[in-house]
Amino acid sequence: MNITGYQLTDVLNSKLSEHGMKKIPPQMIYNYIKKGYISHVVDEKGKKRVELTEAKRFITSYLSGDIQTKTSKETLMSHFEDV
Repeated sequence: MNITGYQLTDVLNSKLSEHGMKKIPPQMIYNYIKKGYISHVVDEKGKKRVELTEAKRFITSYLSGDIQTKTSKETLMSHFEDV
């Protein structure tokens, strides 16, 4: 399963809101994709998409920089199902 940068932003912002943290704009995610901080694939229409496993990795990495608890990572990962 692949998701858009906007979908990735929605999930990340949801997690940030749960912890009372400032949300990020979608353009920040698209810039991270462009710069290669977030790996992506190109779909049949030529659009950049993020694989679900990469989205999980990025969100976990992003949150661990802001929230230094194991519980936060476990809570985040519990909201995803592997495809």
